[in-house]
Amino acid sequence: MKKKLAVLTASALAFSALGAFAGCSGDPYKDFNETARLYAERSVLLNDSVREKYWWGDDTLFMFHAYPNDTEGYVGNMSAAFAWPYTETIASNWRVATLSDGLKKQVSDYYKKTLEGFGYYRAFRNDYHTYCASRAGQMGYAAGDTYYDDNVWISREFLNAYELFGDDAYLQTSLGVAKYVWSGWADDELGGIYWCEQKKNSRNTCSNAPASLLFARLYEATENAEWLERAKRVYDWTYTKLRDPSDNVYWDNISNSGNITNWKFTYNTGSMISAGVKLYEITKEERYLNEAKASAKGAFNYWFKDKEGRDYKVITSNNPWFNVLLLAAWTELYPYDKEATLPYIEAYEANLNYAYADAYNGLMAPDWVNGWKRGEDGAVDYSAYGGDYGKGVNVLDMAANAENFGTLAYFYQYIKE
Repeated sequence: MKKKLAVLTASALAFSALGAFAGCSGDPYKDFNETARLYAERSVLLNDSVREKYWWGDDTLFMFHAYPNDTEGYVGNMSAAFAWPYTETIASNWRVATLSDGLKKQVSDYYKKTLEGFGYYRAFRNDYHTYCASRAGQMGYAAGDTYYDDNVWISREFLNAYELFGDDAYLQTSLGVAKYVWSGWADDELGGIYWCEQKKNSRNTCSNAPASLLFARLYEATENAEWLERAKRVYDWTYTKLRDPSDNVYWDNISNSGNITNWKFTYNTGSMISAGVKLYEITKEERYLNEAKASAKGAFNYWFKDKEGRDYKVITSNNPWFNVLLLAAWTELYPYDKEATLPYIEAYEANLNYAYADAYNGLMAPDWVNGWKRGEDGAVDYSAYGGDYGKGVNVLDMAANAENFGTLAYFYQYIKE
């Protein structure tokens, strides 16, 4: 019975995805293998659903935080997405655009509009090109806290856009924001990049590991050796200070006094795996690759567990955005460690497919293992989500679900042999 439900749900969603391309010339999936096509179609459908349900329109450049997005009862300004989830909607567009020239063409206008919308998060200051966590009412007038990790992701998205479209303005913005990120390096005995400029209490894996990867990629884009030196310095600091040597999985942060907060999140370890792979590709130093392999294995053992009734290992992390950075890392490592890495990706894939079978109203549950919280009538109970941030499912999770399937599609079309 479960299998039949899964097929019916997926079929209905696939039909909707095909409808999204009515009137478009050509088949954007025409050269895809069967598996890549399936996952690409799902990615496009979910990305289109985010656009339909969260994007207010190309004129306002406004992304809602939650769906349903009735602002009544929201706390503060939570009707507007924070910079972090807003950035993920752009990452989802980028992932779709990388899948084929046809999909790039179809998503480009929306993609560029979301990039333009970053202007509402840009801080009103003239020392650095940086972005605040909260959206302002006018472009360039944002105020409030600026997080170094937020700005890593924003710089990354401008770099992604530069690589796709070749517009030097995107590269210059990426570089400007990356300079701000580097300004967060603590010039003291402990070192590391702080988490938040206004609250310099900790140096976090989330502000260091992805910064190392960003800096390495900027070195590739500019051939400026300074970025490579920064990439290696930040990588080495994170590896030394925040890696759990018992399993090669990364802790969350270290305080100014040297105390470790030992939470572990998939995106932190994923970011270090990706940074290690990239530094290996640039330097050919085997240590980076070996360290990436060790963390890839450690992450799988830490977050994937047996569960009664499932014939695959179930992921214990229930944040789709955290998770997609681990999936991306495994796909990047795969060419250098195929036999070991493929089972990790396949287990991840099984979790995604299980969750997709429970899709509702064009959206996928943020909890891949248990699915949606539903009322007695079978409809999703949106009021069960959101907590202090207002009722409804947040755009971060929904856009990340789209990126997850896009990453799988890219893997099966362009990476896996």
